[in-house]
Amino acid sequence: MIEITNEQIERVNLILGGIKKAPNKAFYNSINRSLATVRSKSGKMIRETYRIKQKDITSNQNMKVKRATLSMLEGGIEFAGTVIPLIKFKTTPTQPKQKSVRVSVLKNETGKKLKSAYIANLGKYDVGIFERMTRKRETSMQLYGPSTAHMMSNIDVYQKVEKVAQETIDKRIEHEISRILNGYV
Repeated sequence: MIEITNEQIERVNLILGGIKKAPNKAFYNSINRSLATVRSKSGKMIRETYRIKQKDITSNQNMKVKRATLSMLEGGIEFAGTVIPLIKFKTTPTQPKQKSVRVSVLKNETGKKLKSAYIANLGKYDVGIFERMTRKRETSMQLYGPSTAHMMSNIDVYQKVEKVAQETIDKRIEHEISRILNGYV
C-alpha cells in the first residue's frame, strides 16, 4: 500500500493552502501519475523475476485501474487474468520433439525436468506442454503456469512495484507544488 505521509500533507497545505482546491489537485495528479507508473512498469517488474515475455503477460492479464478524483483522493489497481500456458515460460524444447521437457518459470531457478510431459500441437490448444492423465493416448491435459495476478502477488515483484510507486508519489508531489505555484492550475 502506498501512502502520502502526514509531512507531505502538511507541506502541501502550508504552501498551497491559500489557493482554492490546489492541495487536492496536487494529490490527485500525484496519485494518478503513480497509478500510471505502476501500470506501465508492472510488466517489467514481473519479467525481472519470471521468465516470460511482455506480450504473454499483456495478452493474459486484465488490469482494472481506479483513478483518484478531486473529491476522492484514493486510487488502486487490480490485476486479474487467466493462467498462462507453461509453454510461454522458458521451455526446452519449444517445438514438438521426442526429448524430455524442461521448464523454468522463475529466473533464479534452473529448469525442472517434467517426467511425463510432452510438447505437442493438439489442434485447438496450439503448441503446448501436455501431460497424459491415463495410459490411453486421448486423455491429455495442458499444463499451466501462474497468472499475472499470481505473479504480481509474489513478494519480490510486489515490493519492487510498491517502491517505484512510492518514489513516483514523492517526486510528483514536489513537481505539482511547483507547477501550481507557476500558475498551471
